[in-house]
Parts: sequence; structure tokens; C-alpha cells
Amino acid sequence: MRWKKTLALSAILLALVTLLCAPTAHAQDYSFSLDQLEVNVWINDDGSVRLEYWLVFTCDPGAHPIDIVDLGLPNGDFRISDISAEVDGETPIDHVGSDFEGKGSDGVAIHLGRGTIAPGQTGTVAVEVERVGSMLYEDDNDPEYASVEFAPAYYVGTVHGTTDMTVRFFLPEGVQPEEPRWHKSPSGWPSEPETDLHDGRVMYVWYNPAADPSRQHTFGASFPRKYVSEGVIQQAPAKPLPGTGFIESIESGDFSCCGSWCIPCGFFAFFGGVAAISAWGQRKRKMQYLPPLMKVEGVGIKRGLTAVEASILLETPLNKVLTMILFGLLKKGAVTVLDDEPLKVQVNEPRPEKLRSYEENFLGAVKKDGALSETGLRKMMVAMVEEVGNKIKGFSRKETVAYYKDIVRRAWQQVETADTPEVRSQRFDEGLEWTMLDDDFDDRMGRTFTGPVYMPPWWIYYRPWASRVQPAAVSTGKATSSAPSGRGVQLPTLPGAAFAASIVTGVQSTASNIVRSVTGFTGDVTQVTNPPPKPSGRSYGSRGGGGGCACACACAGCACACAGGGR
Repeated sequence: MRWKKTLALSAILLALVTLLCAPTAHAQDYSFSLDQLEVNVWINDDGSVRLEYWLVFTCDPGAHPIDIVDLGLPNGDFRISDISAEVDGETPIDHVGSDFEGKGSDGVAIHLGRGTIAPGQTGTVAVEVERVGSMLYEDDNDPEYASVEFAPAYYVGTVHGTTDMTVRFFLPEGVQPEEPRWHKSPSGWPSEPETDLHDGRVMYVWYNPAADPSRQHTFGASFPRKYVSEGVIQQAPAKPLPGTGFIESIESGDFSCCGSWCIPCGFFAFFGGVAAISAWGQRKRKMQYLPPLMKVEGVGIKRGLTAVEASILLETPLNKVLTMILFGLLKKGAVTVLDDEPLKVQVNEPRPEKLRSYEENFLGAVKKDGALSETGLRKMMVAMVEEVGNKIKGFSRKETVAYYKDIVRRAWQQVETADTPEVRSQRFDEGLEWTMLDDDFDDRMGRTFTGPVYMPPWWIYYRPWASRVQPAAVSTGKATSSAPSGRGVQLPTLPGAAFAASIVTGVQSTASNIVRSVTGFTGDVTQVTNPPPKPSGRSYGSRGGGGGCACACACAGCACACAGGGR
């Protein structure tokens, strides 16, 4: 009969490994039509604009619900707190984030929340951007005129069909009807806008019932600079010297990189490279959440930090920090993972005693449906960065960083040099969070765990749906051999490769799903913990948007303000 029990247990373990290593399904893609777009551009006398958007989306049947709308903005001179939105005129949006995923560098993500547009449904998203600054340039034909150009949001790769599109410019107060002039209309649009007065302000209206929502359409106007404040008009860039072939190549439409026409291509390639480097720099800046105070050198080593606190000092990506906190709570039995895609957890009662402040705050971010509130997680991360900063104040950051990197090294060393599977499993369980700080964590797991591994006691909280296939082994402790010494529950062993793969896959999956956008989440934290210095002014070439912005303005003016989005 003993061989029957062994055979039955082997079958159970095989089923468990199969469940642990089963691939997860990919989410549906966004796919929609933008049935209508209206945007009002109010030009203010301080060189800024106010934007009012109305976007009517229809989500395709079977597609991903429209839960986020990316809105590209002309440049980065805006504040998220100045942006408000609602869906269908009655559902206010409670979160506008910096996790913009358009191809440009400047924009916001409108999280629809309760206003999410389901597959097969249509919804109207209204957005008001109170202020975008640095929008006026000197007209390159007349220094006594100011120029502004703007392109509405457009979407690449996720939208189909045409859009009933209306763009309205409201010129500054005082401009007389005979004074302003419009810029050349985009291809496929009427050559001249309609001109009218609205509350005494000159209004230009461009309308196209079948515009392409995946292309950039740029509109512009110029007006006497005397109607705006001194100092708000930026200088246009210097024109290229005559005889270089640059202007001639634009007029002729010849942009080939052969013979004498290499200068235009080199020009655009150079500025394209500058734009790419600038976008990369802004993205990198968003990830630098450590405040300058934490980088000031003191004396001596600050000991006693937890692995999670040390991860902040080591500038670990915040999604990985959140994953470490979750696994720490799993080890303490404080939470149960209900699902991993999307990630949902349950707070277990009674709660363990002596939880750390960041662990309590993490539990406080768990919503009733098991999802994690990113607002709560952001507040937790801001508080933790500040707390770690206070703890290391006066100590040498350089020496402290080296000290905790050595702890990570020694944590892995203890696991790798363990004599038996029992001890190796125990050492790994005890130092899990420290080992996760190793950049080589994934590969090291595969190299280290080749023989049998004891399933950690907390695994029933992390994979309850997998653990249910062998409830007798968990509840009664009937397994092939004893668990490591000091454990109150006996658990079965797993093949090392399967265990390593399941841990690595679990960590990667959690890190990917714990927040919607790592860049956006970290950027919101950085805005509080390490905000960028206030700009003293902006140079020519402000940009943003779904398809990027290659601005070569015609002779009317040189303020190229592009906007677009990705989702």
C-alpha cells in the first residue's frame, strides 16, 4: 500500500507544478473609434492657453475596456492639479496621472474609473486643462506679431475610422477682427477657417467631418503682440543660411539623403535625436525619486534598515519595492493573493502583530474588491522615502549603500552554500526579501535550486488556488518527508527547477501588475519627494503627442504645439 500512497502524492505534486507553471492569458488590446472630437483653445495674455476637450469614443466589441485615455499636451508647462475631467457629463474623474503612454514626452493619463467605457459602448470624455504655458512665439514674418500653433490629440495604432473634428481658437481679448491672420490649414481641411466673434473675442473655427484621428493636424494663428503681456513671447529660432539647400529642399519636397540633399536629412535626424534624448532624459528624471537630502554624505554606516527600507536607499524600481512588501506580508500571513492578473489580494484577519508602518499602509491600500489603490500606494511610498531619509540623516550614504549590498551578497551566499535541501529552503525563506534585491535574482534562482525544494509555509497564501489540489498535505502535514527544522507545518517538496520557475514567474508577474505604469507611478512619487526645479523658460520646439512632433513651421509662425495619445 505504501507504493500507492507514493504514487498518489506524486500525481498531486505533478498537478501542483502544472498549475504553478501554467502560462497566464494576455489582456485584450485597446481598439476603438473616435467618433467626434472638439477642442477649444483659449489664448491668454500671459502666453498660456486653456484647453477644453470633448472626445466621443466607441469601444470595439471584444476589445479592452477604455479605462484610461491618454491626452498629449503641447509641452510640459502645466500642473496635473489644474486638469479636471468627467464622463458623459455626470461621472467625475478622480485621478489624472502622469503615466502617459503616448509617443511624446508630455501628456497625462485620464483614469476613467467608474466612467470606464465597456466594449460595445459609447462614452463622451470631457477634459479641461486650465493652463498650458509657454505657447507664444514671435511671428517669423513680422516681429510685431505673436504666433501660436496647436495640434489636437491623436491616437496611433488603437483607433480606426474617421472623426468628426472641430478646432476653435479664441484669440486674446482686444484683438480686432481685421488684425489677426490664420496659418495654412492641414491637408484635407478647408483652406480658410470660419471667422466669428464670441463674447467680443475673435474666434477661428476649423471643421472636418471626416478627419483622420491617427494623424497630427496642426492649426495656427498670428495676432499683434500688443495684446499680450511683455516678456511672454519667445524668440523663433534662427533661419538657416541661404545657399545651404535646406529651404530649397523643403520647397521642392526633395528629402532624399543623396548628393546635395544630405543637409535636410541630417538636420531632421539631428533634432530627432535631440528629441529622443530629451524624452529619455525626462523619463529617467521621473524615476529618480530620492530627494537630494538623501544623497548628502555624512559619517559612518546606518545599520538596522529592513530589506525594504534598504531597497529605497539602493534606488530600486518602485514596482519591485512594492513586490518585496507584498511578499513580506505573505510570509507573515497578513494577506492572501486571490488572483495575479489582475492582481487582487485579501487582508487576513486577525492581522499579525508588530507590522511595520509601510506594511500597515500597504494593507490600507487594499480596496474592498481586493484591488490595490494606487493613490494609497503612492502615499505609502512617499511616506517611506521620507522615513528612510530621516533614518540615514547624518550617515554616510556611500558606506551605507555598500554595507547593504554586502548583506544581499551574503544572503545569497548562505543559500548557495547550504548543505541540505532543508537548510537551503530555510535560508532562502528567511532571506527572501534580501535575495530579491539582487539584480541577478532570476538567473540565480535557476542556478541555485536544482534539487528538491521544500514549499515555503506561506505558499498557501500566495497560491491558494494551486494549494487546494492537495489540502490533506497542507492541513495534516502528510508529505514525503519532514519540513525544515523549526517549522510548525510539514509541507511537500517540489522539484527545484519548478520551484525556481514559479518564484521567478510570480515575482515578475507581481511586479508587472502591481501598478498600471511604473514610469507614471514613480513620476507621481517623484513629484513629491524629488520635484524638478521650476523652469525659468522654455526653448523653441515644444512637443508632445502620439506620433511625435517634427516642427517645420511655414512662414506664418513658429510655435509648434503638438498633442497626442497612445491608448
